[in-house]
Amino acid sequence: MLALYQFRSCPFCGKVRAFMNHTGIAYDTVEVTPFGMKELDFTDHKKVPVLRDGDETIVESAAIVEYLNQNYGQLAVSEGADEWMAWIDKTLVQYLPPLIYADFKTSFKNFGIVMNREQLKGIKGFFVRLGGAAVMPRVARKMKAKNNIGDVESEFSAAIDHWVTEGLSGKDFFGGDQADQVDTSVFGVLHSARGMGIIEAEKSRNKAFATWYDVCAETMA
Repeated sequence: MLALYQFRSCPFCGKVRAFMNHTGIAYDTVEVTPFGMKELDFTDHKKVPVLRDGDETIVESAAIVEYLNQNYGQLAVSEGADEWMAWIDKTLVQYLPPLIYADFKTSFKNFGIVMNREQLKGIKGFFVRLGGAAVMPRVARKMKAKNNIGDVESEFSAAIDHWVTEGLSGKDFFGGDQADQVDTSVFGVLHSARGMGIIEAEKSRNKAFATWYDVCAETMA
């Protein structure tokens, strides 16, 4: 059985999960402890996602999706896919931390959503949530500056519009009549922010996006 080592809220992990869900690949998930990452003691790579397939260890979401598609999924690769996969990692995903961890109050609320029930238990869970909420707004501000993001809300909305007009371009999916790995990757990244009001607001604003997202959710969530 494949094992995906992940943070549930990590957009790159979401990308891998969406691909495996859509293609029907059976897998287990292992939730990695944010502080210490003891679950990753078997590898020197201390970032998620990490995929284990028997004796094989595959790291980095792009490499994992490629490995899965070559060995298990076999989704068609559409023209222009490489350009859009790069856009997902270099542009789209960069908006999420400044939105999710905008300030302490927002960060604390969203940590309550992204942490699972076991992680939230007891005094240790409370202090993990508190510590994360204190640290992540600073990290988000650095990422915002590094990526030259100004008004994150309006720029994120523009990115969603770009995906709809240029990516989907009037089609049901980027892949045409059937979703491909670009669709699964965009959905997986965005679905990692579910329940925080971010995706819900975009679905209300852009009906074409809402239609695509909801159809994807049927097989990818």
